[in-house]
Amino acid sequence: MKARDSVAGWVLVAVTVPALVLFGSQGDARWPWLAFNLLAAVAMLLLVVPEVREWARARIRAHPALAVHVPFALALYGMSAALLVGSHRWLNFLLWPVCAGVATLLVGRGDGEPSPGRLLGAAVALGVLAGIWERGLQIQVPGGQHLSLAFLVAIDLALFLFTVVRPLHSFDIGVGLRACDAALALGAVAVLAAVAIPAGFVTGFLSAQSRWTGLAHGVARLFGLIVFVGLPEELLFRGTVQEALSRLWSPRTGWLVASVIFGLVHLPKHAPPLNWRYALLAALAGLAYGWVYRRTGKLWAAALTHGVVDWIWSMFLGA
Repeated sequence: MKARDSVAGWVLVAVTVPALVLFGSQGDARWPWLAFNLLAAVAMLLLVVPEVREWARARIRAHPALAVHVPFALALYGMSAALLVGSHRWLNFLLWPVCAGVATLLVGRGDGEPSPGRLLGAAVALGVLAGIWERGLQIQVPGGQHLSLAFLVAIDLALFLFTVVRPLHSFDIGVGLRACDAALALGAVAVLAAVAIPAGFVTGFLSAQSRWTGLAHGVARLFGLIVFVGLPEELLFRGTVQEALSRLWSPRTGWLVASVIFGLVHLPKHAPPLNWRYALLAALAGLAYGWVYRRTGKLWAAALTHGVVDWIWSMFLGA
């Protein structure tokens, strides 16, 4: 399994990095500012590769202070980029060191895993960091989705803290899915579609609107949604929030509560002030993603379900 994860991880890096270089600037970000996002995206991809994580763990064992220095450097990286593009959002500027510091402090160092409470607190700090948006600090990923620098750095930091500094046994980001894992992930898509699509039409949130422009765009969008939306969000919600709540209470309770939280964070999106329709469907989707994570134990399986669901919605059922 490790060999399969290694090969799949390196293939992912080899395929994705050139695509980011070619299409990343098709948004508001321009060179050289785009380079900040590109480096953060490459770091995320590299941390998916088992050999890279093992190399990083060896560096931490040899130089324990790196467990603090790396998060500090990531925060400084984001702050410097914001200053260079002329940002005047001082609250966002201050959130970089605060969120990175809180997450690092709560995860701490040691041989064991952080307590559920600390894990949950770190997840909240990383989620706040991921929400920072600066117009000039973004990158377009394959298929047209735009990601902020803060979002990418928050995922980098999550991967560093939970796979390198204090690895969580449940934080399985192996890319090499088994056929049964992929089947469960796609089966969850089918069950969710049977429930959520009628609910979406009844509530008026969904409508039949095809945005299909060709096979190349469709494949690129699916790939981008799985790698850069599905995986990052599953790292934060299922890998940390659901896992922390499951350890605090029970796996079933953690799954249900995490799904509700996943729905609630979608309340402010797409229709001010609050979009209860979106929140309802997001909570249903969260149940599917969380179930896949519980059954397979692999975050990439949940990311596959997540990415395919978002692809169907964005390509054929736009609100």
